[in-house]
Amino acid sequence: MKGNIKSAVFTGAFVGIITGFIELSSFNLDVFIKILIAGLSALVGGMIGSKLFPNKKNT
Repeated sequence: MKGNIKSAVFTGAFVGIITGFIELSSFNLDVFIKILIAGLSALVGGMIGSKLFPNKKNT
């Protein structure tokens, strides 16, 4: 369970950093492109987070 929470927090932070960078940069992007970038960063952040914090089952 703690692996899931850590992975979710990492994913949220990753998406926040990426979207913050996009908002603060001087790129003049359409809102749909920004949503697409946020979605892709959530996907990538989730994959990285699941690799960094794998679920450990007590058997």
